[in-house]
Amino acid sequence: MKIQDNNSAVNNKRIIKNTLFLYIRMLFLMFISLYTSRVVLDNLGILDFGIYNIVGGFATMFIFFRSSLANVTQRYLSIELGKHDEKAAKDIFCIHQSVYIIVSILVLVVGEILGTWFIYYKMNIPAERLSAAFWVFQFTLFSLCTTILSVVYEAVIIAREEMKIYSYVGIFEGLTKLGIAMIISVVTYDKLIVYSFLLVMVAIGIRFFYSIYCKRRYKECVYKWIWNRDKIKECSSMIGWNTMGTLIYTINDQGINILLNLFFGPIINAARGIAFQINQAVNNFGTNFYISVRPQIVKLYATKDFNHLFKLFFSSSKLSVYLLWIICLPLCLSIDTILHLWLKEVPAYTNVFTILILIYSIVDVLNNPIWSLALAIGKLKNYILIGSSVLLFIFPISYVFLKLGSTPQTVFVVSIIIRCAYIYVVLFFIKKEINFSLNSYFYEVLFPAIIVIGISGGGCYWLNSGFNNSIPQRAFITIATILITAITIWTLGLKGTERQKIKSIFYDKIQRNKHE
Repeated sequence: MKIQDNNSAVNNKRIIKNTLFLYIRMLFLMFISLYTSRVVLDNLGILDFGIYNIVGGFATMFIFFRSSLANVTQRYLSIELGKHDEKAAKDIFCIHQSVYIIVSILVLVVGEILGTWFIYYKMNIPAERLSAAFWVFQFTLFSLCTTILSVVYEAVIIAREEMKIYSYVGIFEGLTKLGIAMIISVVTYDKLIVYSFLLVMVAIGIRFFYSIYCKRRYKECVYKWIWNRDKIKECSSMIGWNTMGTLIYTINDQGINILLNLFFGPIINAARGIAFQINQAVNNFGTNFYISVRPQIVKLYATKDFNHLFKLFFSSSKLSVYLLWIICLPLCLSIDTILHLWLKEVPAYTNVFTILILIYSIVDVLNNPIWSLALAIGKLKNYILIGSSVLLFIFPISYVFLKLGSTPQTVFVVSIIIRCAYIYVVLFFIKKEINFSLNSYFYEVLFPAIIVIGISGGGCYWLNSGFNNSIPQRAFITIATILITAITIWTLGLKGTERQKIKSIFYDKIQRNKHE
């Protein structure tokens, strides 16, 4: 027991360290990506920005292959590395990269056939911009295929818990995209086409960097063609069901984007694109935290250490919500001021889209630990079938509402309600597979999260009602909201043992710094 506790302490410190690296990356990228969006919107204009959002988004519907295979590869690598079996890890690397090569070819072929047809015959795009939209799709699709071939290296870095290099690459990517956004302001050729082409060059550069870095640093990253039928069969079921699950999620996400385009045109897609830029930057708070936790969940399940597994599952679920909420609340309260400071021209519906998408993300962040636990268990068939049966309602219900004349924001309200139902349903799958208590999940995760959101949200909303939109008053409200939310989380959202553990980790860090 003593050894397990020591290992748990080491793992907790590793999670804290990796989370800090990811947060430095995230904070930097958040400001860079938001400023980049402003520059791109100014240089492309609302129409071309909307076209890029919808056409590029349609191409990235195929991104489910990338994320699905990355999740599966990282799971197998984490298990083998947890057992210290480098030969098995090398086999996993080679086998999965062989699969990636085939998948990238399939994605290219399917994307070319379906994507080109959809752009020319179904999308609501002005005729004079169809040619540009076609090239945007071509470059985005090629970028996706390049990214698929780099995912196995990214999975190795995450499985190895080397978040420092992962952070450096992300920062480089953000700076490069900012540079591209500035370059297109002086380009005389079609800015939309040039922008898409340069983004492909970034993806290719990252692919080569990951390849060179991993080959030099990790023994398992020397590729040779391996097609072991038994091992392929072993992971093919997980790859298939994981892919289907992510496909359903992506169809709902990009399907809503396409619905908005069909009913309201590319200007609404621009508003949604801006809202998602904000959401993507903010959502990294929860996602980056869970990138550092996920390998530990897989390793704890592999060693059958269920006591520490459940503790990590509950605490990480709760903390993911808190980390997102402490950023979303001040954003929602001051969204109009933020948008007008950030953008020269704000498309209609951007403010309400942003608020609804942030609310959706707070619900959705609960799925990260559930999904990671399902991946660790490895039995995805029932999980996907159960979850998909719920999520599949989003698209048709949204279509019906829009057909009946509802406003654009209705689709986001539908998504939030059905996502809540999805979280409730898939928890039963986890309960059946590893027999944890749903009551424990409610009291350890949902109840404290609801208390924190209700008290801090209600109090800050009341405080906000007495102030106007001037910058000094918005700054005061933002600082006050963060402080009130942080105090509420510390006093009502964390247990005494969790507060003590956090204080202990920071105290040890301070003591080490004093002796260095």
